[in-house]
Amino acid sequence: MLRAMLAWHLGLRYLRRRRTAWLALAAITLTVAVPVVVLGVMQGFIDITRLQVRANESDLTIEAPWQSGPLVQDAEDLATVTGTTGVANVAPFVATYAILTPREGGADLRLNLPCMVDAIDWQRDEAMGRLTPAVLHPRPVINLHAAPLAPDERGSGMLTPAWRDHLALTGMELVGGLGIGPLPLPPRLRPHPGMVIGRELAYSKGLRPGWTVRLTVPNGSGGTTGQITAQISDTIGTGIYSVDSMAGLLPLPLGQRLADLHARGARPAGLSGYRVQLTPGADPETVRRQLIERTGQQVVTWMERGSSNLIKSFEIQRNIMGLVMVLIQGIAVFIVYAVFSTLVAEKRHDIGVLLGLGARRSDISNTFLLAGIVACVAGGALGWMIGWGCLLVLNPLSNLFGIPLFPQDVLYTPDAPISWNPLIPLFFVGVMTLVGLLAVLLPAIRASRIDPIATLREGG
Repeated sequence: MLRAMLAWHLGLRYLRRRRTAWLALAAITLTVAVPVVVLGVMQGFIDITRLQVRANESDLTIEAPWQSGPLVQDAEDLATVTGTTGVANVAPFVATYAILTPREGGADLRLNLPCMVDAIDWQRDEAMGRLTPAVLHPRPVINLHAAPLAPDERGSGMLTPAWRDHLALTGMELVGGLGIGPLPLPPRLRPHPGMVIGRELAYSKGLRPGWTVRLTVPNGSGGTTGQITAQISDTIGTGIYSVDSMAGLLPLPLGQRLADLHARGARPAGLSGYRVQLTPGADPETVRRQLIERTGQQVVTWMERGSSNLIKSFEIQRNIMGLVMVLIQGIAVFIVYAVFSTLVAEKRHDIGVLLGLGARRSDISNTFLLAGIVACVAGGALGWMIGWGCLLVLNPLSNLFGIPLFPQDVLYTPDAPISWNPLIPLFFVGVMTLVGLLAVLLPAIRASRIDPIATLREGG
């Protein structure tokens, strides 16, 4: 016990009294703080991207295999899916690629924009949480801090302002027909149906709510599968650039007509599939197997759809950067080794005296190992605090000076997303402690092998 206390005392004293020891502490602190900042931001991007992709997708998606054609829109099939244990909400959809051409606003009428049309049942998708107020009504400008569209600039979902006025006037006509209101109004043109487009699609080409656009689905032989005219009623920003640069939301019947899936003669209306939301705690794989058995269709999870590649690419970048940060910590081995080797050389006479007084060689080596542990743990904790402190002021400083640290049009976020996951700093503190002990090990062994007689003669 006394020997252990002596080792602790000497180790702390050597660290406190030598300036070179502070150099080792600074190296350890910086090699922990820098990875904490870098990986904290990178993990933040992964977390926010995962949340955005997760919000844009559903737990499960029922799709017909491509060779079997579209699903038939059938109330019995919908009831079968809804009645499956673990299913909370179901929303039908039609997905198709179309060419979007603006028809007004001074735009070049030859401008043809690719558009991924998602025809949905608004109420059902809203019940699934895919159309939250946070993603609706963003202003189509590059500054992602900009306020959302004012109510008079946007529609109500896919209902354009013109349609709202049309419905109000229709109501007045109905009242007038009862003889309790104004005279019947003159005939007027029926407004175009509304559609919601992605924020980046609006920004990149200068489109605005209120503009009329034409959507066309070519059939591959010079003709069209379907063509409709609609008015932009609102914008949506999911936070996923690849989605918002092509997104177009349409009412389900309109999308069926565009994709030539509407009812015709004896042919019932068709669907691309159903989005399925699970109840809390339900096992996706179990529900997935049940739906495959009951519907005979293909069922995929949200991670198996295309947007999951975005998450995987960020994870690969994070892992590569994490490896680079670990290699940088490896460089600290030479600094810590040099510092403790110098410390052993400076304390050579003291070590000889202690050995001459009966101290065991293991006590001497433990003194330097304990000093190394203290330096690594203290430096790691200090690096953790400095790293999280830098993350804390990162966005406020960026906003204060008006200089975005990250291009909004590339990373698609107004602020740098930050992860406060403690496992990141704990990992680098652990790696630094291991690296530091390896660097101290050789000087500690060298100190324990000092010849006390030779050191006493040198000092005499």
